[in-house]
Amino acid sequence: MPFNLSQIFGGWRRKGGGLKKATRTRPFSTSDVKSLKTSDVLPWRAANKEISDAARGASQIKNKSELAGKLIVAPHISEKATMLGEGRYVFKVADGANKNTLKEAVEGRYGVEVESVNIVAARDKKRSRGQIIGVKSGFKKAVVTLKAGQIISEF
Repeated sequence: MPFNLSQIFGGWRRKGGGLKKATRTRPFSTSDVKSLKTSDVLPWRAANKEISDAARGASQIKNKSELAGKLIVAPHISEKATMLGEGRYVFKVADGANKNTLKEAVEGRYGVEVESVNIVAARDKKRSRGQIIGVKSGFKKAVVTLKAGQIISEF
């Protein structure tokens, strides 16, 4: 699954950015990292490469397009989204996304044919806990309708 739980469920952020994170010190330079191979860091991965390639072939074929990586943020899983019926899926998308580019991104990533795309932009909302006023960030979501008989297996 390409998304983590914090992307799916979101969260509150403080107005004005809140506290800044402490910077980490790096024990080695970036030139050392570039010289490393994947098999040096993860020796088990080189040995099991054939097994992982065979396991990937059993799942749905997906293209790792750059467009989909930039536009599709996460699947939007909610009660309303699950009640839409088969063939309709909801995604959280980037703010700059439009219907045509989203159609290309979903078709390229999941290998399906898209019939229509509807976009909804949810606005920011103020939330308070006592005297602390925060902002629940707004987002843009897209309802994607696939052609009859097609499904996305990740949902």
